[in-house]
Formats: sequence, structure tokens, C-alpha cells
Amino acid sequence: MKTPVALLVCGTALLFASPAFAQDYDNDGPLPDTPADVFSGPHIELGVGLDHLGFKDYKDIDATQTINAHKTGLSYGGAIGYDFPLTEHITLGAEFGVSTTTNKYTNSGLTKGNFNVAQVNAGHDISFGARLGYAFNMKTQVFAKLAYTNTHFGVSGTDGSEVLYEGISANGARLGIGIEHHLTRAIYVKIEYDRSQYGSGPYNYVKTTPDASTFVLRDSRDQLVTSIGLRF
Repeated sequence: MKTPVALLVCGTALLFASPAFAQDYDNDGPLPDTPADVFSGPHIELGVGLDHLGFKDYKDIDATQTINAHKTGLSYGGAIGYDFPLTEHITLGAEFGVSTTTNKYTNSGLTKGNFNVAQVNAGHDISFGARLGYAFNMKTQVFAKLAYTNTHFGVSGTDGSEVLYEGISANGARLGIGIEHHLTRAIYVKIEYDRSQYGSGPYNYVKTTPDASTFVLRDSRDQLVTSIGLRF
């Protein structure tokens, strides 16, 4: 997506240009030996941002019948991690994150026999992966990450006579890029863009509908998140 990448570039420029970020560490004691040392060690953070989901639902016996929708909501959550200095400027670390979202898809044109899908709600998201960073100086680094992600989707609908529901646990992969900037020795802010792709198998509301009415759900996700964190 061009828009999140453009916003990330603009955020990067602001971090470098804003006088508010041009603080010295004079009151925080001696400086670490290298830029990578500043961005090493344990950290914890809270974040909020835009969450754009692409929903694709289709009958597994008829690929010509599909539902495609794109919805944007608000995501919020947090993460913990640990980074190690590899060289003077490069860090490598691991990060675990948990978040949720307001995002959902509503099939307003639902009729009997139309996929039996009335609404798809995106729930909690859990991710775990690796992060590689490059510190330009003692205050700013860019990073890229690769992570495993698992998201819960709640699918509800009707077969024309009763309300149906099934929860789906979807596994996926996440790629991310971002920039991190220290406001003080311990406190930092971060802007990050993530792209996730999920896959889930067929479902038919725990077999309350016939096999001929089973479905397949596939989802993709784009997120632009800003965070504030503490590095120990």
C-alpha cells in the first residue's frame, strides 16, 4: 500500500527534523559506547494505529462465488522484547506482541444461501518474531522485522432459520519496517508499518450446516502503528 509507506516516510522526516527531538543526554549520565548499545536490552511499549483488513470468503465447492471487502479500524496493544548489539550500528532482537482491533466486516446484502455469513469480527492478535535494526546515531534507528502471527476471527451468520457462529484461529506471517527514536535515554517513540497475510481452512459453523455449505476464509492486513516505549 502506497499510503502507509508515504506516512512512514513523512514520520521519519519529522523525527529527524523536529527540534523537540534534538535533546541531549547530558543529564542522563555517560553515553553508551556505541549507537547499537543505546538500542539494546529489554524494552516494553504500548501502541495504537490504523488497522486495514482485507476479507475474502468463498464457498469451497464454488470458487466463482466470493465475498471481497476491505475495512479499516483502530488497533491497540503492546509488545515486549530484547535486542542484542551485533556491531557498532546493528542490533538483532526478538519481540512478542499482543493487540486487538475494532475492525469488522458486515455483509449487509445477506440473504438465505448467500454464504451464510452476516459478519466477521477480528479479535485478538498474537505475534512473535525477530527484528534487525540499524542505528544511525545515539538516538535514531530503522528496523525491519519478520514474525509469526495468529489472529482470532468470529464469523456469524444464518441459514435462514437460526443464528450460526464459529470462531476461527488463523495463522499467518508478518513483515514490518519502522523507525525508532529516543526522547530520553530510556523513553522512545516508534512508527511502524506491518503487512500480514493469514490463511484459514474451511468452516461450516461446527457442522451445523451441510457439507455443501462449507466456506473458506482468507484475510490480509495492513497496519500503521505509533508506539511509546521504555528501554531498560
